[in-house]
Amino acid sequence: MSNDPMNTAPDDDLLLMNAIRNKDKKVFEAFYKKYYRQLFALAFRYVGQTEAAEEIVHDLFINIWNKAGQLNIQYAMKSYLFRSIVNASLNFLKKEKRNAAKQRGYVSLQQPENPEDDRRNEEELLLRNLEEALELLPPKCKEVMYLSRFGKLKQQEIADQMNISLKTVKNHLTYGFQKLRVELAKSGAILMSIFLMLKVILR
Repeated sequence: MSNDPMNTAPDDDLLLMNAIRNKDKKVFEAFYKKYYRQLFALAFRYVGQTEAAEEIVHDLFINIWNKAGQLNIQYAMKSYLFRSIVNASLNFLKKEKRNAAKQRGYVSLQQPENPEDDRRNEEELLLRNLEEALELLPPKCKEVMYLSRFGKLKQQEIADQMNISLKTVKNHLTYGFQKLRVELAKSGAILMSIFLMLKVILR
């Protein structure tokens, strides 16, 4: 990762990362307690497994503690955390799918397929399509989308945190959803993708 200064991050986040770089355990513990439940809930919505969700969140905090000096958090810490959990969860699902495929190699081809596996595979594909579509958004637009959908921040809270106008936030959200609809439509599963996006992110 880049070692560039985090010039665009909020002041509170800069102070937080400086404290973690200096191995301030009290600050880190407070940071952990502040975000753990939200991040666990997000990971669990993706992977559907308590132990896996806990491991994903713990790994993220361990990585932040060990590599604080290398992290380049360009905007808000909260958005960075949510994006990291989404990416880690999708990677977990991808790895789980590979392992399941290996296990099926030892099972008779005559055994009926598991409908639950089919459902999870379909949801994984839709989630992957959604994440890929989000990555195509301009940086600030993507930041607004993450804070709104994953962070569940109100529009005014996003405006205050990113130091932009409320109108700019609304414009980013409008553009973001339009772009997502276009990109998801290319996968041929626009309605199911939008439904899953709302189910996973807004609940």
